[in-house]
This record gives sequence, C-alpha cells and structure tokens, in this order.
Amino acid sequence: MTTEKHLALELVAALADRFGPGSKVAKEVPGWIEYLTDIECPERPRTRPGAAWWGRVRGLLEGLRGGDDPRDENLVRINAARLGQHFGLSEVEARILEFFASYRSFDMFEHVVDRALQTQDVTLPFLIAQFAGADHTEIRVALRPDARLRASGLLQTDGRNWSRQTIPYTVSDRLAGALMADFGNIEELVALLFPPAPPPEAEWGDFTGMGDSADIMRKLLQKALAEAKPGVNILLYGPPGTGKTEFCKVLARELGASLRAVGEADDSGEEPSRGERLAELGIAGRMLASRRDTVLLLDEMEDLFGGGVILPFFRPERTSKVFANRLLETNPVPTLWTTNSIGTCDPAFLRRMTFSAEMRPPAGHIRKRIWQRLADRHVPTEDAEAIMSLAESHDQPPALVADAMRVARACGGGIDTFEQVLGASAKLTNGGVAPPPRHHSEAPWVPSLANTDTSLTLLEARLAATPKPQRLSVCLDGPAGTGKSAWARHLARQLGLPVIEKRASDLLSMYVGGTEKAIARAFADARAEGALLIFDEADSLLADRRNAARQWEVSQVNEMLTWMESHPLPFVCTTNLAQHLDPATQRRFTFRIRFDWLRPDQLPRAWTAHFAAPVPAEVAALDRLAPGDFANIARRIRALGQDDTATILAELRRESEAKEGAARPIGFGR
Repeated sequence: MTTEKHLALELVAALADRFGPGSKVAKEVPGWIEYLTDIECPERPRTRPGAAWWGRVRGLLEGLRGGDDPRDENLVRINAARLGQHFGLSEVEARILEFFASYRSFDMFEHVVDRALQTQDVTLPFLIAQFAGADHTEIRVALRPDARLRASGLLQTDGRNWSRQTIPYTVSDRLAGALMADFGNIEELVALLFPPAPPPEAEWGDFTGMGDSADIMRKLLQKALAEAKPGVNILLYGPPGTGKTEFCKVLARELGASLRAVGEADDSGEEPSRGERLAELGIAGRMLASRRDTVLLLDEMEDLFGGGVILPFFRPERTSKVFANRLLETNPVPTLWTTNSIGTCDPAFLRRMTFSAEMRPPAGHIRKRIWQRLADRHVPTEDAEAIMSLAESHDQPPALVADAMRVARACGGGIDTFEQVLGASAKLTNGGVAPPPRHHSEAPWVPSLANTDTSLTLLEARLAATPKPQRLSVCLDGPAGTGKSAWARHLARQLGLPVIEKRASDLLSMYVGGTEKAIARAFADARAEGALLIFDEADSLLADRRNAARQWEVSQVNEMLTWMESHPLPFVCTTNLAQHLDPATQRRFTFRIRFDWLRPDQLPRAWTAHFAAPVPAEVAALDRLAPGDFANIARRIRALGQDDTATILAELRRESEAKEGAARPIGFGR
C-alpha cells in the first residue's frame, strides 16, 4: 500500500473510531474506502445503518489497514519531524506540518479532508487533532498567528484558497516538495529550501580597492551573527560586472557563514513577482533566525524597492511600503543587497540600509592581479602573457574580462579574439557606443622635447618625495600636441597613482543637471580610487561665465569650481584656450604651466626621435611645431612610403604654415 493511501486510510480510521454509525461522517466512510481502494463496501441499508452494518465496514477498514505498515517510509512524516526538531517545534506542531504538507501533496488525502469538512460534523482543528492524536484545543493554540508554526513561515495563510474557507492554511510548493524528498540530514533539507550560493572564484585581496568599507562590512556582519542582531542590511551598488555578488560570496567565506540566495525563483521555478520575493525574504528570515551561520543575499534590489516612473495604463503590483519598511527594520538574518543603480531605488528604503558601499571596476595593480587570476583559470599558458599586457589599457569590469577569456578559449582563439570579444561586450554595456580608449594614441612623454615655463623635473621630484599625494591642482595650457596630457600621465606614474581621464564629451549631458552629476561622479571616482584626475580640453567645462547665454552653462562651471576647491587629491586640467577660462579659476589652480612650441635647439632632437633620415640644417629654422606634429608626420610618411629628407622637410613646412597665426605672404602670388 502506498504512503498516500495509508495516510488517507489512517485519517478515515481515526474518524471511524470517533463517530458512530448514525453520523454524516459514517455515511461517507464506505465511499472513501471505495475511492481509496477500489473495493466495494457492504451493501448500504435503506434505513439508518445499524451497529451490525457499521461493524462490517469497520472490519473491512481494519483489514485494509493490516499488512505492511509503510509509516517508516513516509518521507513527509520523517522530514516534518526533522524540520520540527531543527526549528524547535513540538511533536504535535510537526504533525500539523505533516498534515498540511500531505494535504498539498496527496490527492487522496485531500479528498478525504475536503469531504469530511463538508459533512459539517467536524471542524478543521478537530480533524487535525484526529490525525495527530492530540487534543483539538492544543491544535487551535498551535495555529495562532504568533505561534511557532506560522511565525516561522513554515505554515502560511493560503491566499489562493480565499473562496473556500475550509482550509485557510498551506505550505509552499517548495516546502511540500522538500518534505517529499529523501534526505540524509536536515542540512540537505534546508539547502533545498534555501540553496547556498556557489563558492566564490575571487579572493579577499581582489577587493582591496574598496578600502575600509570591506573591513567595516566584515566586522558588522561578524557582530550581527554573534549577537543575533536584527535589521542588519548591507547594500552594494555599482555598474554590472563589477563583482557585487562575487564580493558577497567572498565576504561570507571570510566569516565562515553560509550565503543563501533568496527570491530568485517562485515555488514553480518561474520568475517571481515582487510580492513573492518579499514573502520569501520574510519566510527565510523567520525560518533561519535561530541559526548563527547564515547570511541572506538578494540581487537586483531595484526590482523590489524601485521608485521609477509608472507608465500609463500600467498597473504595478500592489505591495505595502510599510510592510517592506518593517521587513528591513526587523529582518532577523543579516542580508546583503545588490543593485546596479541606486537612482531607481526608493530613498525611503535606501535610508534603512545599515551600511552601503559602491563597487567600481578595479584599478591599477588590483586590476592586474585579478586579470592574472582569471588568466590562470581560463587562458592557455602561451597566451596569458600577451593578454596580461592589455590589463593597463582596459578597465572593463572583471565579469566581462572573464567572459571574454572563456569565449576566446572556446573558440580556440588568442589575444585578438579576446580583445574583440571584450570590446564587443564593453560596447554593449556602454549603450552601443564603444568606450573611449584608456589612453590617447599620442607620442610618449619625452622630457627633452618639453618647452615649458616651469621646471617639470624639479616639480616631479618635489611631489614624488612626499609620503602621500598632496592636495594640488595643475592647469596645463598651450597648443595641441605639445605634450600636456602625456606629461600629466607621466606625473601620475611618478606619483604611483592610477589615472582617470575625462574629456568634455564624457561629461556633457543633454539633460538638465546631467553634466553636474557627471562632474561630481568623476571627482568621486578619483577620490575613491586614489587616482590622478585629468580633464582634457577643460575650457569646455570652465568657460568664462560672463559670456554664458544659458543658466546651465553657469551651473556646470560652478560645479567644477566647487569640486576643484575641495578635492583632496592632485588633479590636472589641460586646455588649448587658456584665455577662455573663467577668471575664478586663477586662484583654484596651484600651478599654471605653459607648454609652448619646440625651441630651435629642440627641433633636431625631435627629428632624430621620429625619423631615420639625416637631420637637415633647415629644420632649425622651422617655427610653430610641437612633438605631436613630428609624431603625426612620421605616421604620414610611413603610410606614403617616402622617408627621404626632402619629403619629411616639406611635410614639416606644410604643417608649420597651416598653424593658426603663422606668417603668410600678402598680395598676389604667381
């Protein structure tokens, strides 16, 4: 006999023991026996059944229940007892849990329960009492909202059963399925209800760029777990692929805790609704509250606590904001949240985060370390060194880098395939526009070709001698190609700082206030990464406000000036049009350095640095040339395949004469 039939017959027998032959329940018993066993009961009397007839039915029932007793194979009963012991339930409460799980899982048991309640001879507490062998008053107490069964979330109010009030409680599909499975221990059962997150691939050292924030989160969770402190919520936010979920895994491993992701699927394995995700968080909190080794993870917080614009004709799912607030404030299990954008989250919920930290793509030596770890795992040894050489010029998130390495290996490709895949991913995540290269393709820094009004060598030495970066600002002005940006990057290397380089096109926005936010973000990123911030073509952002025609032109300059005043690290602005800068910038810059055209004595050196042809004497007479001009003409003659002295000299003359302000002949020429 199957467990399903045996459970149903157990309940029928308990009811038969309780009620006499004249009851409505007694009239149902023969029908139940036939339904459960396909065995016909004794012929029903036309008059009220007497004791003899009832005795024959009772005898048949006892015979059907004889033989092998499958109760030892009843996994629902075994697992309900295990779960009850784990969550501190009494034996009666565990049997109540078994009752509702059996009702959810077994059609035969459901049939008997429904028909018994329809007789109106019994109530639900009385019926459960017969099943559990307990007093119905004890059952009523166990079903109270504040009792352990419902407070733990094991037993829920059945909102789907609102039209038939006979069975107002239920267990979730996931719990019912877990109770039907064959487990070796309680940990396997809990793991099916709330699966542990996969082990991390990253290491704690990969997140040193987060500074003190990582240690604060570790200490906060350590204390919350030790003291069972409620309402601890930590939010990690930042662009996709920056390692938010991976950090959560690493953090849990550092604490020796089990990280369990909740709200990722509904009971049927489908996409959960907002209400279902919140409900599962509440259930997980109540069910796991007694454990001191568990941390919960909810990805994509904006799905739950978004505060975006509601589209016309769109009716969002109605959930209580008060309920969500209280859930955050009283959550008994420490919870880690992630989101790609806090701008879409309701501020009321953000305020209830115990701590928050922003995740950015790693910079400098941290990025190289992560790339090396990923290359060791995903890249053939012969390609690893070539791919590692790209770490300096690519600042894509680690997830994109790892994906590109996996794809390149799957395709049997090398560094070219890797770079193509990484570039395609970066373009996709940047809204379909390829992100600008990390560094411009201008000539490298050559100190002997700098013509400045300040000793750069002395300045570099003084700044590099300080134990930590100083708060200073530098304005580099001069013609294009004179080496302003190249020296700024060289200065960063001398100071041991990563570089964040911004152009006007990276910051200017078509939306009101967008440029100001982008400026603030640039300074914040530089401060968080300890980087040297470089603004190229700063005259677009610091234009003279007296010539402004629109209010936003004034506000963006105000934003720049405000941040320049308070930024605690070195930053550099470059411009070709210093005369267009706002007068207020005069006192904001610690240094103003002029980069000018090459001097006559530098022109032969520039020739030697770029061309193999002998240096002609005429080159010293050229005017208004910069190191960038020599680099550009070197590329030009290589493309033409003409590297003789006459051709090079002619190209340099043409470049010089094309410069604005160069002397030109007056009158008619032949």
